[in-house]
Amino acid sequence: MAGAAGMAPPLSLRAALKEGALVTAANWPVVLVDFGLWTLYEFALAVPVLGGAFMVNVLFGFNVASLVGQGLGETADAIIGALGAAPGALAAFVAAAGLVAAGGLILIFVVKGGTLAVLVAGERAAGDLHRAPLHVAAIQRASAWSVGAVYDGARRFGRRMGALAAWLCATYLLIGSLALAAITFGFRLAADAAWAGLWPVFVLLATSSGLIAVTVANLMFDLLRVVILTDDCRLVEAFGRVRRFLVARARQVIGVFAVTSGIFALAAAGWLVATANVALIGFVPVAGLLVAPLQAAIWVVRGVLVQYLGLATLSAYQTQYRRFQTPAAAAPAPLREQTI
Repeated sequence: MAGAAGMAPPLSLRAALKEGALVTAANWPVVLVDFGLWTLYEFALAVPVLGGAFMVNVLFGFNVASLVGQGLGETADAIIGALGAAPGALAAFVAAAGLVAAGGLILIFVVKGGTLAVLVAGERAAGDLHRAPLHVAAIQRASAWSVGAVYDGARRFGRRMGALAAWLCATYLLIGSLALAAITFGFRLAADAAWAGLWPVFVLLATSSGLIAVTVANLMFDLLRVVILTDDCRLVEAFGRVRRFLVARARQVIGVFAVTSGIFALAAAGWLVATANVALIGFVPVAGLLVAPLQAAIWVVRGVLVQYLGLATLSAYQTQYRRFQTPAAAAPAPLREQTI
């Protein structure tokens, strides 16, 4: 498909995904940095959850080991359910967990501004890396990684990334509040026998609308990050540029989003199967000793792959946006495979 007047033609979906994957692979240390950041974030989230478990133990005598042995999300849900009878304690737990979650998320994306800046620099230096044949020199040309580059990117873009992450947290809070208010309203409405049959439908609509809203918010957040780091513009300007980019390249953006979401879903299914199979080993004498190392290995591989797929997706968006911003006369002649 030819590009709009004055714009370079977009890459095909295959070419954009290949470009993003190769640029991310060429800068593989940023994947490990992001994995380390998310690992620290999960440990930070575990602190208020563990405190909530001890609070439940003190107030209601629940066994702490049984609570914390369910996983972070399940433990938080159990604590919230148990503290329903103590509104003051519940409010303190939610406030502590929310403060750590929001503050940690903002700090993470300040640093991730530096890792994404490395990918942006690598993609610019590599040019059209997706064009065959590939050589080691081409991959090396796409490598922009250094500790100094991450630090400089985090320092240059950190304030804008932090503000954008704060807006994302506020959006999550708004979506969650609206969904909770809708479900509460539906619950009160269902108390009337005439409306009781619509309660499941109401819950389904409220939760599905919330999930769609969160998905759209995450996509906009990713595109805004890409635009800010590519153009070095202010947050207010980035909104207008994302809007123009989506109008002109909606098909390409949706394609990248759909394919990578499908890959995430398949990978998640594979991890569930692997985790279930490893759990079965625990019932085998002697072999059960391997469960903990295998679970740790699956957790590490899963975390690294999640970060790699996420960064490759951002890089694919970025290469399409760079071509959108490139004048048609300066763009290389499109290959036959670039038709979408």
